[in-house]
Amino acid sequence: MQSLASQLPLRLTPQELYRFDNFYFSQTELKRALIEFCRLETIDFLYLWGDNPSGKSHLLMATAEQVQQSQKRVLYLPLEELVTTASPEVLQSVEHLDLLCIDDLDAIAGRAEWEEAIFHCFNRLQHSGCKLLIAAVHNPAAIAVSLPDLRSRLATGLVYQLQTLDDDSKQQALIHQAQARGLELSEEVAQYLLRHHSRDMVILMALMQRLDKASMAAKRRLTIPFVRQVLLNG
Repeated sequence: MQSLASQLPLRLTPQELYRFDNFYFSQTELKRALIEFCRLETIDFLYLWGDNPSGKSHLLMATAEQVQQSQKRVLYLPLEELVTTASPEVLQSVEHLDLLCIDDLDAIAGRAEWEEAIFHCFNRLQHSGCKLLIAAVHNPAAIAVSLPDLRSRLATGLVYQLQTLDDDSKQQALIHQAQARGLELSEEVAQYLLRHHSRDMVILMALMQRLDKASMAAKRRLTIPFVRQVLLNG
């Protein structure tokens, strides 16, 4: 268990942590729900779903990071990775935690041993009081889980769909991410990135990390000529 728990604190630099303040919330209600959930008082089970670039993993790790700062016992489990590198036994004893974050739930669909393990884990969490945060691509009614009892359990959570960002929202997300890193990114440069680099938010967030480091090294502002130079240099 210790080796899995050590995956949580992604302490590279303060700007590279997954936090709420460096995530662009297009849904105010979702932000309020997550902040309330982090108190571990009124919401027992929260289920987030949406397309892969919607930021689910960011929000799970940001929630885990914030709760962990209150000296709570937290574990983040990325199932897409674990189904190929571990066994369902990783779910043993998690009920002793304060918060369990399960990412990529779709990865266990059709895997009988994993579905059974998640179901029994769910029951143990209910008895122990450990809070549960799950993220998946599909909502509880549409996820391709074969075990009926597990499907029933998944339907008991507070469910939020993460909306896919349009280009205007992606532009604001880039500007917000730059500000969180102490950078100034104009609307013109954000539009340039969307037109000439990618519209995939995962790729764009990785690019912001590159631009941050390049800007610090060269002591340059994020102008279109400088951004173009960084892109050309790979």
